Amino acid sequence: MLDVKHYLEIYKLRKEMMEKGITNPLPEGKKVINEIVSKLSKMSLDEKIDLQLKDGKYIMMDSNEKIIVTFPNLGEY
Repeated sequence: MLDVKHYLEIYKLRKEMMEKGITNPLPEGKKVINEIVSKLSKMSLDEKIDLQLKDGKYIMMDSNEKIIVTFPNLGEY
């Protein structure tokens, strides 16, 4: 498992690229990126994060198995 710091750095960069117009994800992707940055920013940087595949969707969970975000199945769009 990787920690909050790892994912926060990645998604902050994705959000910055999105805001600068370098990337233009689907509205569902934009929502997830913003939600991840918002939630992870409030967590301890060394907390472990788990990604699991359930019912065909990826779920990001904290160390207490609380769901942080469920990724939309963008393959449907």
